[in-house]
Amino acid sequence: MSGRSRGRKSSRAKNRGKGRAKARVRPAPDDAPRDPDPSQIPRSQLGRKRRKRGMQGSMDTLENVQLKLENMNAQADRAYLRLSRKFGQLRLQHLERRNHLIQNIPGFWGQAFQNHPQLASFLNSQEKEVLSYLNSLEVEELGLARLGYKIKFYFDRNPYFQNKVLIKEYGCGPSGQVVSRSTPIQWLPGHDLQSVSQGNPENNRSFFGWFSNHSSIESDKIVEIINEELWPNPLQFYLLSEGARVEKGKEKEGRQGPGKQPVETTQPGTCIEVERMVLGPHVSIT
Repeated sequence: MSGRSRGRKSSRAKNRGKGRAKARVRPAPDDAPRDPDPSQIPRSQLGRKRRKRGMQGSMDTLENVQLKLENMNAQADRAYLRLSRKFGQLRLQHLERRNHLIQNIPGFWGQAFQNHPQLASFLNSQEKEVLSYLNSLEVEELGLARLGYKIKFYFDRNPYFQNKVLIKEYGCGPSGQVVSRSTPIQWLPGHDLQSVSQGNPENNRSFFGWFSNHSSIESDKIVEIINEELWPNPLQFYLLSEGARVEKGKEKEGRQGPGKQPVETTQPGTCIEVERMVLGPHVSIT
């Protein structure tokens, strides 16, 4: 076979291949779905689609930001618990030392109660006498999350009741509400201050009426004062009576006129000595 014949056959084969390829490409029927022409779509419909895409993008971003916030909150909670443990131990050491020093001052807590402007209004004469036997006070937080607390009153032997310690506790009930309970007081015969004041509308404004009352927790003014004022710094309220005696002494000295200046000493019972006993010998007092 000559070269010219082979060329004609090759050309005819190529043409037949092109014809078959063209035959495979068929035009789409008139009823087949076609991509819409953007120029033919109403503007309102285009706007809704853009807003939908933008909202979906915002939701995805919002979920990522919220996840980061939750992770950060979890880290903050863990850091708070670590700091609470660390400073709780340090704070406990100072509280124990303060309690030891206060026990060397007779009648400290009873005087601090009586000197507090609001707490004094809850104390009658008999309750003031009972609190003179109070030798220690503690406020204990329940758990690192501070879900509740106990107020512990330690008493010396006294003629009113047998208890050495009285405890009032606050916590969360099953439904989440605040509940309280207290130690039953073992009153000695003839000294039951609660039975004497039963039926008296002023009972709820007495100290032992408050101690045994568990119905008005939301408006519990006494526990608020003890936790936020008396317990953090009892010295300032104890010194109110000391300051009053010092002022009276100055007034008396002023009426007597100038005289020989006394040598400054730190006798037991003076303001300077009390501060030194509570704060410690290494604290300078000016």
